[in-house]
Amino acid sequence: MARVKKSRSMRGKLGKTGSKELLKEQNKARKASSTRRFATKKAKERKEQAHKKLDRLGLLPAQEEAKAPVRPRRFVFVKPVDEKEEEAKKAALLEQESIENDSEDLSTDELLSAFSEEK
Repeated sequence: MARVKKSRSMRGKLGKTGSKELLKEQNKARKASSTRRFATKKAKERKEQAHKKLDRLGLLPAQEEAKAPVRPRRFVFVKPVDEKEEEAKKAALLEQESIENDSEDLSTDELLSAFSEEK
């Protein structure tokens, strides 16, 4: 007996019992159903392959290379604060401020004394 090739189509599954209207309904249902992962994966692969071919042939339109937006790093190293250095910085700032205030005070004193001397 000769082997009969098994058909994967709906028509083959229906055989002679199914009608054309039933076949159409089943096709509609198949098209309306959500795409499977395999189908979408294959479609994506085909698209990539066509893209590569066009690129090889030089028919691909020139595109600007879009840079991916820089993703913020999740874990950023923050150097621990050294207490001694902080105290030294604060002391230096206080000294600078006191020197600036002294110079301002001296200048105002000098101005006042200069005015008083003239009179």
